[in-house]
Amino acid sequence: LKTGTPESVGLLSTPLTDLQKNITGYLTPVNYGSASFNIVNPLYPGATVIIGHKATIVSHFAVGKALKYSDVNGTILPAAQQIAMQKDTIYDMASLTKMFTTIVALQQLERGKISLNTTVATYIPDFATNGKGNITIQMLMTHTSGFDADPNPGLWIGYTTYADRKKAIIEQNIINIPGTTYLYSDLNYMSLQFVLEAVTSLPLDTLIHNEFTGPLGMVDTYFNRGNLPRKDRIAAEEFQIGALGSTEPARPQPVWGTVHDENAWSLDGVSGHAGIFSTAKDLGIFCQMVLNNGTYGTTTILKPQTVDLIFHNFNTAFPGNEHGLGFELNQFYWSGAMASLQTAGHTGYTGTTMAIDRPSNTFFVLLTNRVHPSRTWSNINIARENVGYFVAKALGRQV
Repeated sequence: LKTGTPESVGLLSTPLTDLQKNITGYLTPVNYGSASFNIVNPLYPGATVIIGHKATIVSHFAVGKALKYSDVNGTILPAAQQIAMQKDTIYDMASLTKMFTTIVALQQLERGKISLNTTVATYIPDFATNGKGNITIQMLMTHTSGFDADPNPGLWIGYTTYADRKKAIIEQNIINIPGTTYLYSDLNYMSLQFVLEAVTSLPLDTLIHNEFTGPLGMVDTYFNRGNLPRKDRIAAEEFQIGALGSTEPARPQPVWGTVHDENAWSLDGVSGHAGIFSTAKDLGIFCQMVLNNGTYGTTTILKPQTVDLIFHNFNTAFPGNEHGLGFELNQFYWSGAMASLQTAGHTGYTGTTMAIDRPSNTFFVLLTNRVHPSRTWSNINIARENVGYFVAKALGRQV
């Protein structure tokens, strides 16, 4: 990835200038309707954006604050105690973690260690309990397994050891017959983690580092195994206990430097569905690797025909829930006017977004800390859609 002007790669610059104004505008507390739950709030305290076209970074900026509030009610810290958002601020990726897990799963698919139509129970025999014997790897990666959205009860409630939590995941019930329904579930990627660990004999964080982020030089991308105290360069998140009550994990508030997702936190910070921290630039490298059909620089991560599986819609039976392996396709809520069956991406609950548009050789990433101070303040989909809108305008499209 090199840096250049929009004009140097045939883009219009005015829409990208307008995008920066738009993303900055959402820092202002306004009643944004349903986006701010009909109350006066900013959409987020801060954000970082990176946009690439033809392997060139054409926009990379940060606005707002990485730390702004002293409590769940939004009491603003004295200016000297606030921390400005930076282009290299590290964010909690939340469910963008699933995209990293997807890449190493695709590598194991290439190597013959797993196959799409093989049952999960082939690799983890105990998984067959409670009607799960027919669930395949493909079902996990397309959210058609029959799992409910989350473990019930939450893994941070009522379990004492990692082994207990792992057993609880493997023995979860399903609520739909496998293959008959689309229902987005973190359990799919928790389960996929255990498959990958079984076939590689490596912990997921080591696997992702050794096979993907390490070789590509993504030095700011990591799992915080052990939920260690770590705040440097990281965007602050939620006053979780204040927002949701005493059933939340007992840990320093706000959540800051440890994974926001309570289930991932209870799994020592490492899970297939959440736990990765990263930057806009590192996500840009990820996106460009996909646009390059599996290579970045001199390093090959995936074969081109494997990358095609990201852009192949496996969910034709579930219109509106188009899905490649791991990646969502054709979703307006995160790509706006750029949405198409060849636009792959994902979002994260903490306020993260990545989008890869294959036809135009473009990627766009929006990272926010929208859960600071509380998850109840906003839904940032309008900002996500606007990034897609302005990117489409920059490409010269009539939108």
